[in-house]
Amino acid sequence: MNFKQLVKHYETLEKKDLIQKIVDKNSLILKQEDEIERLNKEVNQIKELEQDHKQINGNLHTELNKLREAKQ
Repeated sequence: MNFKQLVKHYETLEKKDLIQKIVDKNSLILKQEDEIERLNKEVNQIKELEQDHKQINGNLHTELNKLREAKQ
């Protein structure tokens, strides 16, 4: 259903039915916003883990180089 058809459909609804549709849509939007917020937090946690991983790998690489040099 395109936007014009949707508007025409809404115009045919009784006030209480229209209000219920609006409430339902708002509820869905709020749920979606909550899910987006949750996913954004998860992405940020993954980014932090990735940064920590890179730092640890860099430190290990440095230590390995020191051990190799000391061994020679």
